[in-house]
Amino acid sequence: MKILDGPASATGSARGIAERITAGLDSVDHDRRRPRGGSPGGAAMTAFGWGRQRTDHTPFEGGARGLSGKRWIALCASAEAVGMTAAAVAAKLSQHVLGGQPRGWDAALALLLVVAGGLVEGAALGALQASGLRRLIPRLNRRRWLVVTAAVAGLGWAAASAPGVFSGDSGSDAEPALLVVVAAALGLGAVMGAVLGAAQAMTVRRLVPRPTRWVLANTIAWPPTMAVIFIGATTPESGWPTVAVAALAAITGIAAGTVLGIVTGWFLPTLDGSVGENVELTGHRTGSGNGGELP
Repeated sequence: MKILDGPASATGSARGIAERITAGLDSVDHDRRRPRGGSPGGAAMTAFGWGRQRTDHTPFEGGARGLSGKRWIALCASAEAVGMTAAAVAAKLSQHVLGGQPRGWDAALALLLVVAGGLVEGAALGALQASGLRRLIPRLNRRRWLVVTAAVAGLGWAAASAPGVFSGDSGSDAEPALLVVVAAALGLGAVMGAVLGAAQAMTVRRLVPRPTRWVLANTIAWPPTMAVIFIGATTPESGWPTVAVAALAAITGIAAGTVLGIVTGWFLPTLDGSVGENVELTGHRTGSGNGGELP
């Protein structure tokens, strides 16, 4: 069975998925109109600091189309749903390949499947985030954003998943306590969030006044996101069918991506800086709007 042709295939597939999802969002995106007073959606947009300015202004470049909070959350949730499903199916297939004991070429193939699943997860996140960010930062290098995201998020997830895959049928019935799982997830999320945020910030360092705030955004966002992922990933028993594992992974991805989108979305307008440094990070009110490449 042909699973993946390699990293190039993974990033190409993720780019195609990103184009289809963003095309679908374009057809239903009515967030450019002013939110209705008193509605939960309007309150959420006001909290993001985007709802009141979508008609004629964006935080970075006045001519850009703009990115609504709902759209950003939907992109992150879609990316994690695709990525977590791919990673879960890859992990399940690797367990079938191993057949209980890692050995020789079987172990190498299982590891390759886990890495490929992680790369799909990272590539999906990078592709969909980049498609949204281009609305705020038209000069964003989408390919570079995709590559660094796939490398850090994808390989990081693969590294975290591999021990569980290779010890999946160890014969022990002991399961880690929920608090242990959550604590591990929070720690890994903090480290991976800081590294991913720094890598992504490097791609926009000449395009926004305050790129280092993206490091802070991801360092805060990824611990709870990773906690949701770990809880979902440790729920299935070894006897679960692949279809059930994939379905749970998709639901877990949607939940995790929503958390990621809400937290990182809160910080997006602050990358522009100014206006009382975005009301002391972040009571919002967007900044100076002096986007473009910095000297």
